[in-house]
Amino acid sequence: MKLPLITLAAFAIAPGHSLTPVWPQPLVACSAGCAPITATPTVTGVSVVPTSGHADVVIGVESPVTLQDFTLDAPYRVVVDIKGASLAGTPSAYDRVARGGITDVQVSQFSSNVVRVVLQLDREHPYIVRHDSNEVRIAVGGDAGNFASWTGLTGRDVSDASVQAAPAASASTAPSRPSMTLVSQPSYLQAEQPSTQPRITVTYQDADIRDVIAAFATFAGRTIVTGRDVTGTVTAEIRNQPWDVALRAILQGQGLAATEDPVSGIITVDSYANVQSRQAFEPLVTQLIPINYAKADSLVPVVTKLLAKDCVTGGPASAAGASGSGAATSFGNQTCITRGAVASNPGTNTLIVTETPSRMAGIVNYVRDLDVRTPQVSIKAKIVFVDRTNIEDLGLSYDLGTQNQFFSTLAQRIDPTTLVPITNASGVPIGLGGGTPVTGNRISLGGNTLSGIANANNRIASPALQLVYSAAVGHFSLTSFLDALQEIRLADLQAEPSIVTVDNREASIQVGQDIPVRVLDVSSQSSGVAGATQPKATVSFHSVGIILRVTPHITNNHQVLLDVHAENSDAQLAGSDIGYVFNKQSADNRLLVNDGETAVIGGLTVTQVTQSKSGIPVLVDLPFVGKLFGVTQKSEEKRDLLILITPHVLDDGGDAGSPRGR
Repeated sequence: MKLPLITLAAFAIAPGHSLTPVWPQPLVACSAGCAPITATPTVTGVSVVPTSGHADVVIGVESPVTLQDFTLDAPYRVVVDIKGASLAGTPSAYDRVARGGITDVQVSQFSSNVVRVVLQLDREHPYIVRHDSNEVRIAVGGDAGNFASWTGLTGRDVSDASVQAAPAASASTAPSRPSMTLVSQPSYLQAEQPSTQPRITVTYQDADIRDVIAAFATFAGRTIVTGRDVTGTVTAEIRNQPWDVALRAILQGQGLAATEDPVSGIITVDSYANVQSRQAFEPLVTQLIPINYAKADSLVPVVTKLLAKDCVTGGPASAAGASGSGAATSFGNQTCITRGAVASNPGTNTLIVTETPSRMAGIVNYVRDLDVRTPQVSIKAKIVFVDRTNIEDLGLSYDLGTQNQFFSTLAQRIDPTTLVPITNASGVPIGLGGGTPVTGNRISLGGNTLSGIANANNRIASPALQLVYSAAVGHFSLTSFLDALQEIRLADLQAEPSIVTVDNREASIQVGQDIPVRVLDVSSQSSGVAGATQPKATVSFHSVGIILRVTPHITNNHQVLLDVHAENSDAQLAGSDIGYVFNKQSADNRLLVNDGETAVIGGLTVTQVTQSKSGIPVLVDLPFVGKLFGVTQKSEEKRDLLILITPHVLDDGGDAGSPRGR
């Protein structure tokens, strides 16, 4: 049998992170359809170094490449595409230290033949891109280049949507990586993480699938066993892709699945139907999975959905399999029973998982990805409440009358009919005294004398200045009362609550009181003393004081999304029988804030001006002298409310290179 020629290309990492090309070697005899293999330039390293007055980003490449650069805003970034190149090693994260205006460096394999370098700057800076045969240099005209150098391979994958959506003339579109549904998902076959396996370049033309799998086994140095239903031919052209990614794509196109034995590492390739059939008869095993950061009981519902299920079309739930230990669920006309089970031990924070051996490794990997160290956020709020009140009162009041004839009530009168003589020690009368004060107004209807004139009923409450002047006008006594008051009140309340919480978890802080409020329900009667019925009373509590409730969420670009409730409140007894009146200044808001940035989530200014004038008609409206015949009152109240909030990300949680951050 004549086999097609399969040519493979890989790159071995030499000491010092330099890459040495390993030229493709023929594995079997060549036939029609072979493609020539050419060496692909590789990016060997990235460094940020200080120069005279600015910073340079030096990118090492092994051969001449084609460059394309452009900029992006919010935040300001410089993007350089190195076309016709590939990354040489596992990405390493930038340490996020600002160097000459550069705050972050991200490099990724944007597409199969494009390496993308993204420089995030603190603001817009001029830059120059130069390159020669073995390096690309990006000079950034930022701050003074007085910093320690940073050297390493490329940074994180470029996941920012704005970077991915580059202008059509500036960058090529990244090819979609095919995902693969596996019964077991070992780490080297997971599509979610960038593969670090050796890369392969190969072309197939109507090649037998078993020969293709054998060639991949030889290249990877792994043992791959094919099932009885593995048949078909392969036509594919693979260029500079990790071998596990390429194998997964080929198997997916043939409707095949790959599983790996967690102990021996042997890879088995078979049809989905055969893989599921074998798993239906696998014995169940139980494994303890310790949980570090999450709560074990919170992971039980999620992990339960990942367990294997035995499904049949139609029929009762019992027909799905007698060995099922979980609950039966229906999907359309199918009835499925979960074979395994998941439980938790709160005392040791451990998951107890029962599952088939072939799926246990995938379950453990999922649990480790969920059990990550959650970043913490420190939130500082500031509530400022200022209450300013200005009061100005000025008024003249008059009282005119005699002992028997009067109308106003400011000067107290004594009823003359109740007066008694006052005598000295010898019993000689020396005057009159005692008597009963007259209440109300009294006026004599007889005679031709003036009875009274006044506006004495409008006095200023609690005046700061009181002057009384009395004069005789004929048979009458005219008494003048001058009242004046000026009052300035200033209340300045500043509260600065601070709280620390983990990402996506609500935290609250309160400094105040819980006020009990009793509510009487007349329609609901209860038996009291001596059989009397009384309304049923219920008591509820209302929280007042300084209250802060916040739920933070750290976004992928290191911003903080906040759901905030900030409140300043108090309670006062109501004038009637309704109980309390609650004064409240609060704000509920959702906002996106940069790390360390202060945002205003609420601002309110209320100004209330009240003016009143009362006095003798006509006379009180006279210019200049009108104030002599009335009372004027002016009150101005101004209240300001300002609520500020500042979040700080204390740590980034799990490391970028480790799902568990350990």
